Amino acid sequence: MAGLAAYVFVGGFIWLACRSIYRLYFHPLSGFPGPKLAAITSGYECYFNVVKRGSFIWELQRLHEVYGPIVRVTPREIHIKDSEYYDEIYAGSTRKREKDAVTVRQFDLDGSAFSAITSEVHRERRSAMSPFFSKSAISSAEDDIKKRLDQLHDHLERAQKSDRVVLLDAGFSALTSDVINKYAFGYHSGNLEHDDFNETLRDGFVALFKSAHHAYFFPILPAIIGSLPLDWLKALNPFAHALAMQKDGIRQRVKKFLTGHSSGDGCIMEKLCSPSMPAHMLDVERLTDEGFAMAIAGTETTARSLSIGAFHLYTDDRVRAKLREELQSVMPTSDSCPSWKQLEQLPYLSGVVYESMRLSTGIASRSPRVAPTEALVYNDTQNNKEYIIPPGTLISETNYFVLNDPLLFPNPEVFEPERWMRASAKGERLDRYLVNFSRGSRICLGMNLAYAELYMTFATLVRRFDLECQEGAAKHVAFVRDFGTPYPDEGNLSLPVKVTASYE
Repeated sequence: MAGLAAYVFVGGFIWLACRSIYRLYFHPLSGFPGPKLAAITSGYECYFNVVKRGSFIWELQRLHEVYGPIVRVTPREIHIKDSEYYDEIYAGSTRKREKDAVTVRQFDLDGSAFSAITSEVHRERRSAMSPFFSKSAISSAEDDIKKRLDQLHDHLERAQKSDRVVLLDAGFSALTSDVINKYAFGYHSGNLEHDDFNETLRDGFVALFKSAHHAYFFPILPAIIGSLPLDWLKALNPFAHALAMQKDGIRQRVKKFLTGHSSGDGCIMEKLCSPSMPAHMLDVERLTDEGFAMAIAGTETTARSLSIGAFHLYTDDRVRAKLREELQSVMPTSDSCPSWKQLEQLPYLSGVVYESMRLSTGIASRSPRVAPTEALVYNDTQNNKEYIIPPGTLISETNYFVLNDPLLFPNPEVFEPERWMRASAKGERLDRYLVNFSRGSRICLGMNLAYAELYMTFATLVRRFDLECQEGAAKHVAFVRDFGTPYPDEGNLSLPVKVTASYE
């Protein structure tokens, strides 16, 4: 037995040594700059994202400072830090781009358009949903957004009367969740009706994001968690249980729609369950994955943008006063209800929306693409060298680096709505670098819904209330750790506020 163990050990050592030599000297990516350890093993990334808790993004920043704009960051992935090259990687439909199976499996949403690996499957799934997310279609959701904003208004009024602190970030999450649940599934989830905005559900989303790195490197974990009975899950992790209950609720709605049940208002999922859809698109689990992806994407990233924007609006009197003055033109009284289309015409409000998105980052983690049949060319002008990236290679950029590129956004850490107005006056399309929703054929479907919520929420809040961010707020909205979306050093994003004034 001891002899067998020795043979296994020696054999394993030889295999690892041979693999390391291959990856360093004979792999198609062996000629790209980067640390040798990252070329040998994905353990390099695992150390920073699992052991050091979501800090690989800052190691990427350091690697680019050392090696230049193009770096081999894992045995099979090239990372580029060049805002002008973003559209080459995240290209339009005329150039085939695929996702990486290992990357998308961590989310356990195999049936969704988000997790579709090939461009053909993605196109089929996306085209079924696209009509519901056009600008004209989203206009039909405006009345519901206004109702949810009135509920948030009532919360803030009650808090003012009782001199109570409100977790505005939780309120935003409740608002966006209620809106997407109504629009996508045809039911009112009522998160805004809870005194605590039903924070347990939100904590479920947080648990999902914070486990993403573990799920990537240890893919058996989602399978184990998914196989647990709900009663067990409730005892082990109430947040994961809340999330599982939401997914199961979506599954039950899918089953009802597939048997002919009607929501009464033609919601997205009802249409996706129509008998006119191809049979392979009507699988219960596929549709559940699609619905769950909509619920996740439609809640937390938009809520974070609202929180970051609100933090800056209520810690900068000048910006808030300027926005409130502009809003008077379409909101002469606090209960005025301008349309999203009207609000979009306000240049300063647009600048506030864009800056809120820019500084909130959206998705913080890399989302690599694969050009399966195309060799991409990158010209490293910094080191005067041309690189040919072989077909089938994982290639990525990081949204945060584009959104904080000082060549595009001078003093990128400053919340400055005027930068967008200056660019517009010069005819510059600065918005092409607003990559929160990604770019190309896989740009986020829900961007119009997010924009509607951002415009309408900021206008309503600033026109109606003055808020005071509580001590330590800056620390709780700071981007220190990447768990799929940005998180502070400890805990979760948090924006506690007090209402100090309301306006007629």
